[in-house]
Amino acid sequence: MQQTPKQIKAEQRSMMWSMILIIAVLFGFQYFSKPTQNGDKYEQAMNVQEAFEKPEIVTEKVDSSVKHVGVENDALKGEIALNGGVFDSLTLKKYKQTIQQNSPDVALLSNQYMAYLKWTGNPSLPKEMADWKVSNEKLTTETPVTFTWEGADVKLSRQISIDDNYMFTIVDTLQNKSSKAISVALNGVVARAIDNIEKERTSVHTGFVSLVDNRLRETNYDEVEKKEVSYKTQGGWTGMTDKYWQTIFVPDQDQVVEYMDKKVNNMYFASFQTAPQKVESGATVTKTTHLFAGAKDLNLINAYQKTLNIPKFDLTIDFGWFYFLTKPFLYFLQWLYALVGNMGIAILVFATLLRLALLPMATKSYISMAKMKKIQPQMKIIQERYKDDRVRLQQEIMTLYKREKVNPAGGCLPMLIQIPVFFALYKVLSVSLQMRQAPFFGWIKDLSAPDPSSVFTLFGLVPWPIPSFLNLGVMPILMGLTMYIQQRMTPQPAGADKTQVNMFKYMPIMFTFMMGQFAVGLIIYWTWSNILSIAQQKYITKKVG
Repeated sequence: MQQTPKQIKAEQRSMMWSMILIIAVLFGFQYFSKPTQNGDKYEQAMNVQEAFEKPEIVTEKVDSSVKHVGVENDALKGEIALNGGVFDSLTLKKYKQTIQQNSPDVALLSNQYMAYLKWTGNPSLPKEMADWKVSNEKLTTETPVTFTWEGADVKLSRQISIDDNYMFTIVDTLQNKSSKAISVALNGVVARAIDNIEKERTSVHTGFVSLVDNRLRETNYDEVEKKEVSYKTQGGWTGMTDKYWQTIFVPDQDQVVEYMDKKVNNMYFASFQTAPQKVESGATVTKTTHLFAGAKDLNLINAYQKTLNIPKFDLTIDFGWFYFLTKPFLYFLQWLYALVGNMGIAILVFATLLRLALLPMATKSYISMAKMKKIQPQMKIIQERYKDDRVRLQQEIMTLYKREKVNPAGGCLPMLIQIPVFFALYKVLSVSLQMRQAPFFGWIKDLSAPDPSSVFTLFGLVPWPIPSFLNLGVMPILMGLTMYIQQRMTPQPAGADKTQVNMFKYMPIMFTFMMGQFAVGLIIYWTWSNILSIAQQKYITKKVG
């Protein structure tokens, strides 16, 4: 059925606002931050929560010379403090901080970012900074370590083991030695100093993350500045996440727990506490907790989800709104990377195959635009002839559409359908661990970093200070150029006002500057996708005649 002028203009406005929405979402969540800092001493804050009541915060200074148990496997190296049993040192052996030679390993846990478990609810339990005894001095995949503490009324045993990657298994056994029943709860805390947080310029969520009632809950650091956030649920998991790394506690899935995200002084806390449990005289209680501290490798996280029955553990990776597209896209990109051995080439192949998959939809859109371009001269004559008679103008335009069998909104729907694909791809290239420090060719040594070349400093030959928005590399400029060529091949919507025309006219320039500091891997994808679109448009325009 032929659309009315009002319907056509409404669809054109929808298309324009969709483009604006893309820009807003892409760039609305970007922010800058200062680099990570580490001190020589750490301030350990213990979060004591009793029977789900408002926690009391105990802050103590701890000397970093405290005795530790070593931790090492193929993926991790670090230490656990005997004083409090705190995981306060952990580096990722497979990942370097920079692309420079002799760069140190990525430091995940430190004296300003730590994780620990403690029992609460009874005065006979060990104090926050109590010393534990250990069975041996190093935790490896072959040698678990048992921590023990014994008081007048309570005996605690904690066996910690580690697999070949990033998962710790912590089995706590509490024995009530007293002559009467006691009530206890297990409290797990991920604590992080404000100065330790390195906020990246990305739309990937960083901050608090939990699974509550089988639903993902994400909280930004800024949100807990205003008030603490708490949830009561059964099972799930909680912790803190960065773009590529995370520290997550997974309590027993049969337990009723409370999760709490909060800020106290200069520390952030992500914690869980089990419901209070009564332990009779002479009885024991055992609880198993898992601690994931490492890289957000999709295959590894999926394996933990299956083998350890951790519900929806893959949601610790920020797949965004279009999870059903982003996750399979990420799998496919990883497969291509394993096949070709270069992430940049994998991105180009991915873009080409995706373009082929969307070819029928895009062809329909381009044919509609090509037909619109073909009737532009007649359109201008009608607009000039009836510029003072809006009703007659719309009637003549509709007659022209009918005679030439053109639907001016025919290209909008296929483009709108591709928006979820666009967002999913943006997420894939943002969260892919394989993108980090992956080289391409030439001057591009890290696909996850901005293009290091700068045309305004003559590629570093003239090191004069320039504003950050002028720090444009070669690839963002090529992307803007391909956008401009693509735009010139696309006819303006019929009846478009000056605002619409100007918005689309200057969009390539806007995107060039806005994308200048984005990951160059994303820029490469976008540029190559534009080139494929240009070739496709040329072919279809020639075919339509």
